[in-house]
Formats: sequence, C-alpha cells, structure tokens
Amino acid sequence: MYIREHETHLSLQERMRHPIAFHAEMMGDIMYFHQAMQQSDAGEFVKAVIKEINGHIEHKRWKLIKRAEVPEDVDVIPSVWAMRCKRDLTTNEILKYKSRLNLHGGKQVYGMNYFETYAPVVTWFAIRIIIVMATLFTLSLRQIDFVQAYPQAPIETDMYMELPKGIETRHGSSKDHVLMLLSNLYGQKQAGRVWNSYLVEKLRSIGFQPSLIDECVFFRDDVIFIVYVDDGIFLGPNDQSLTNVIREISEAGLDIEDQGHPADYVGVTITKHSNGCIEFTQRALIDAIINDSPRFDECNVNFNYRSVTGKLNYLTQTFRSDILFATHQVAKYSSDPRKEHGEAIIYIVRYLKKTRHLGLKFRPNESKGFECYCDSDFAGNWNKDFAQHDPSTAKSRSRWVIFYARCPIIWASKLQSQVALSTTEAEYIAMSMALRDVIPIMELMSEFRERNFKVICTQPQVYCKVFEDNSGALELARLPKLRPRTKHINICYHHFREHIRLGLIKILPISTDDQIADALTKPLSQNTFCRHRKYLCGA
Repeated sequence: MYIREHETHLSLQERMRHPIAFHAEMMGDIMYFHQAMQQSDAGEFVKAVIKEINGHIEHKRWKLIKRAEVPEDVDVIPSVWAMRCKRDLTTNEILKYKSRLNLHGGKQVYGMNYFETYAPVVTWFAIRIIIVMATLFTLSLRQIDFVQAYPQAPIETDMYMELPKGIETRHGSSKDHVLMLLSNLYGQKQAGRVWNSYLVEKLRSIGFQPSLIDECVFFRDDVIFIVYVDDGIFLGPNDQSLTNVIREISEAGLDIEDQGHPADYVGVTITKHSNGCIEFTQRALIDAIINDSPRFDECNVNFNYRSVTGKLNYLTQTFRSDILFATHQVAKYSSDPRKEHGEAIIYIVRYLKKTRHLGLKFRPNESKGFECYCDSDFAGNWNKDFAQHDPSTAKSRSRWVIFYARCPIIWASKLQSQVALSTTEAEYIAMSMALRDVIPIMELMSEFRERNFKVICTQPQVYCKVFEDNSGALELARLPKLRPRTKHINICYHHFREHIRLGLIKILPISTDDQIADALTKPLSQNTFCRHRKYLCGA
C-alpha cells in the first residue's frame, strides 16, 4: 500500500509539470449528451448542439456519404458529444452553454489513422513574464480566442465518423450514412498537433517567428504572441499596433474573436487595478472547493477526496503557492484516504475560506532583477515505524520560487527522486532542480533582449541570483572540487556549473529566517508563514 501511495505521489508530481491541464480535469460541468438531456436546462444544450452542427456544415467540415462507400478495412469511428456550462469565474453563474462534437479518439489505431500526437502549450512562467513586462514597461495586452480552433485545420488522414446522437438526415436512414471528415475534428489523438502545425504555418505566413526556447511564444517586430491551444495573448507597444496584427491574422484565414484586455485566461481571472497592480484570482474555484468539502463536525471520507485534491492542486499552481506543501501532503493519499486525511483537507479548506480574498498580486519593482530562492527539507518525512515499507519517508523535499522584478513567476515543491545522504547533498540537489527551471527562463529573457524587447538585466547578459542557506551546498556549487562525502552525487546535478563560471548565475548566501522557499516545504509558525506569504502572493 505504501509503495502504491508513493508511486501515486510521484505520478502526481509529473502531472503537475503541466498545471494548466488540471483546469480540464476539475471542470464539474462537463457532461455527455444523454446526461445533458436529463438536466432542467436541456433546452439550452439543444440550442448549443444546433449551433455546433450548423457551424460545421457552414464551413463544410465533413461530407455525408453512404456507408457502402467507405473503403474496405477502414473503421467508422463513433462520435461523442461533450456538453458543458461556461461559468463566470467570479460569481460562478452560467454564462454560456457549449457543446462540442468529438471523434472518439479511443477507437483510433496507431499507424492507421494517427501517428505523432505531441502538441506544445505555453508555460505559466511565459504567461506571467509577459504580464510583468506589460506592467513594468507600460505595454499593451490583448487577448484573443480562436473560434472552433481545431476544425479550422484540414484533416491529416482519411477518417470516417458515425452521425452524432440527436442528429438525423433527410437522405434516408441515419444508420446507412456516415460522415467523411474534411477538417481536423476535436477528439482525435493527433488533433492538437495538427492544429498547432496549422497555426504556426499561418503565423509564419504573416511574419511571426517562433521562439527557440518556448514553442508557443512568437515574435514579429515589436509584438509578442503567446498561445495556449486556442487562447492567445498579444504584447505590443500600443493598442493600435495590436489591432492591426489581429486584423492580419483574421485576413490570413483564421477565425478569431478579439476579447480585449486579458480578464479570463485559462481559467484564471486577471484584474488590473487603478494603481497598476495586476491580480490573479480564482474565487469561484475556491468556493467550489469549499462546497465540495464537508464541515469539520461531519468529517468522513465519503466526499470526493480525489476531486477536491485535484482542484487544490490546480489552485496551487496558478496563484496560491501558500498551500502548495499542505496540498502535496494530502495528495499522497488520494488512492486510499482515511479519516485523518479528510480532516487535513478540511483544515486547508478552512484556511482558504478565511483567505479567499487573497490572490497573486504583481507589483513589479524594476530595481529587482531575476532571483531564485531554493531550499530543501532533509528527510523531513522520515518515520522509523514506516521506513521499512514506505521509501518516500527517507527522501528529502526540494522547493524553490523564482522572481522577476520581485514578482513570483514559477514555484515548486517536490520530493527528490533519490535519497540524499546529507543536508549538503539535499540542498545541492534542490539547487540543481531549481536551476533546471531558471536556465530556460534566462534563455527566454535573453531571446527577448536580442529581439530588442526591454528586460531587466545586466550588460551584456541576463543573469540570476540564487539564494541558498546551506554553506556546504554553496561551496559545492562554487568550487567543483572532488570531496569524499559528495563525490557520489550524480553528474546530472552539476549541469549549472558552467553558468556560474561565466557569471550568468550568482550563488549567494541567505539566512534561514529570510528563506522565502521555506513556506513551500514544511510547516512554519504563523508569523513566519505570513511573512513569507507576503512575498509569495504579494499580500
């Protein structure tokens, strides 16, 4: 049981590398067709179905043919409806009823009707850096949405789909007809990759060039464009230049909707205050977590423990890093929660209820550059009673938070993949893991600078200050000397030494009291926690 829980926790950490994807997992309003038809507002879903079908017909995204015309040995793949309510992120009220027609990708066969499936998405640190730059240098932001994005791209291979539920044809029995797809319909295993390739081709045709560091960041003259599947954000010198770019994209054959200044991006509410501060909030998600959890006097594990944990995980990765450590502790037991684990979740929920007004606030400070605070908790969960059965108790926890202009842009708290034999080794591994995030961000910022965008840096390179509170780890990083107690450390953890030698990364000492990353790795006193939270959340 302990080994299974440990493997579940490591799997969770891997999924957390792509936190935006958690938004899709925690949506509670997604339903199948038959479920939507049983709702009191089924009529609204029927209207959404009609709108979806008419949109596909208008753009000629399929051709109705007789089943007998389908080539031999070619499967006709079922269709699936995905119905959901789009809600206001502040009030949780229903804004729109949406239906999406999908091909059943689970019925596809590798090598016959799909091959490669990978499609990149923009990282959260790129999103946050773009918003910090806009605030810091008074640049304009504009959000767009690609309408029915995937089907805008042509189909990659010949595919045939059953008629969707609820749809009839005037040309005879629906069972005798199928749809020959002409466009890249949702649900295909390769749909994301096909759409991304099509989008990149269109962007290149009007002069945009993809970043060498992040495949979903694009440059053209004085404009930056980032995209997450079908949601994009532009950064430019003024609104007029962005309006011209958006018009060019529309003229290139892409169906887009201009949504103005970013206010709701990938499930997060973005608010610009009159004092220039940018705030990220998800009050509707916090309310959903509160409603899904029992009261303390009703504590039991009959509530959906895994669902609440998934929502907490998404919350921690978008803007509430102050509950990251606590959430990871309860997430380890998602496969087999007990009463004590349910009580732990309720304590987290009670804290969220009292602090639901808190968000992630950006108040950029140009005097502060690129900084990383990293730390570790050496074998912090070790327990002699369980050590024989649970290997994770002997592992240390790494945590780090990276700031740009004193705004947190990325943070993490993870179990180390191997057992450290000393505090020095645990701290050094944490530093190495943190710098795996730092170096790509430094390279992206250098690319911004090379393309004449303003960034905070020292000439001639972007550099980063790394704060560490362990003297042994500091010495090991600065002086690559072979030592008896550290010579066994794997070479993969020494990857950043060349950056130190070139002066691109500076390793600096910091007192434990000032180590902001402490809040991500272990329980702290209330005063210390609140002091660190001010830097982590800006409040």
